[in-house]
Amino acid sequence: MTDPAQAWLAEALATRDLERVPASMPASGARIGEARKHVRSARFLAADDPALAIAACHDAIRKAVTAHMVAAGLRPRSGEGAHRIMLAYARHVLGNVVAADDLTEAEGIRRDRALAEYGDYPSGQFSADHVNVAADVGERIINAVASELARRGRSTRS
Repeated sequence: MTDPAQAWLAEALATRDLERVPASMPASGARIGEARKHVRSARFLAADDPALAIAACHDAIRKAVTAHMVAAGLRPRSGEGAHRIMLAYARHVLGNVVAADDLTEAEGIRRDRALAEYGDYPSGQFSADHVNVAADVGERIINAVASELARRGRSTRS
């Protein structure tokens, strides 16, 4: 991990944006599996219920990032700002693993999810094409995190 990532983690723990929990690779793997299911569900729902599908894409990204957190023995504080903290973790800690463009897109998907859940007429806000782009982003983030977790698992067994 880079020095800036370590500094960000130290600050996030000090401000209680992140909390320590027991590290668990099995729980981490389960979250990756759930994230993959969410992307499949989003693609299935894209034409019929794009607002729900956008929320599924966001949840897929959130579960992939929290999979990495759980493997490291961390979780975001609960309540307001938890999704923002999760994406900040992704940018600072996974920035060398997940493409910068995908992290930027993930922030947009977070905002889309808020619009889908709290906005006026959310079903009219999104198209199937929009959902499929978000699902592609989610899939790339999941794959990047899963690869990093697998690499980490191999290095601890060596």
